[in-house]
Amino acid sequence: MAARKKDKIIRSVGEFVSHLHKTPTATRRLFRGQNTDKCLLPKIMRLAKENHISPADIDGIEQRMLERFRKESVPMLSFPRELAVWELMSIAQHWGMPTRLLDWTANPLAGLWFAVSTDPSKKKEHGVVWVLDGPNEKTFHGDEDIFALERTCFFQPPHLDRRIAAQSGWFSVYRHNRQEFLPLEAQSRYADKVTRFIIPNKYFKPLRQELRLLGVNHVAIFPDLSGLGADIQAEFIDSRRPLDTV
Repeated sequence: MAARKKDKIIRSVGEFVSHLHKTPTATRRLFRGQNTDKCLLPKIMRLAKENHISPADIDGIEQRMLERFRKESVPMLSFPRELAVWELMSIAQHWGMPTRLLDWTANPLAGLWFAVSTDPSKKKEHGVVWVLDGPNEKTFHGDEDIFALERTCFFQPPHLDRRIAAQSGWFSVYRHNRQEFLPLEAQSRYADKVTRFIIPNKYFKPLRQELRLLGVNHVAIFPDLSGLGADIQAEFIDSRRPLDTV
C-alpha cells in the first residue's frame, strides 16, 4: 500500500506511546493492528473483490450466510432468546465467518500486539497499526436492521466471552454504496481521522519482547486454553528462554 503523509515508523513501544502523546485527543481513539499492510476493508468485502462478486450482490449473500449461521449455530450457543441480526453478526464475526464487521480495540497496546504477534509470511512485508480518532459511534437497539445503515459506524459488542473483554473489542460496520468497495481510510468521513503506524519486519520480535515485559501476550489477549498454549510456546520456544531460569 502506498505511503501516506501521516504515516509514522514504529521501532519500540515507547516510540509508539510517545507518538500517541504528541497527538492527544478528546474523543474516543480506536486501534487496529495487522501484520501486513492491507486497507481497511472487512473480510467479506475483500473476498468479494477476490472472487469478482458485485457490490450490488454482497448484501443478499451475507444475509443468506447469516441465516444459515442462525439455523445451524443453535446447538452451539446458549442464549435463551433469539438474537438480533447485529448480535448474531457479532458472534459470527467472533468465530471467523466473513462479515461486514471489522475488528478494532480501544487498547493501544493490544492493537500493537495484534500487529506484531505473528510474523508476516513474506520478509519484505511490514506490519501496521491503524489509529482512528473520533469514530461515528452507534448503539443498536432491539432488532435494528444492521443492513439499513446510512453510513459506516462503530459499536462496542456485547461481552460474548472473555476474549472480547480482554481485547477491549469494538467493531466497525461497513456501509458500501452498492457500486464499489471503498476502504474506510478512503471514505470522506474518515480520511482525515485515520493515522497509520508502520512497523518494519525486523522490529516484530523486539516489540513482542517489550510487550511481554508489560504483560501483553497471548494469554492476556486470549484468556483461554488456546491463548495459554500459544503463550507457553512463545515463552519457551520462540523467545528461547534459558532452562536454568525456570
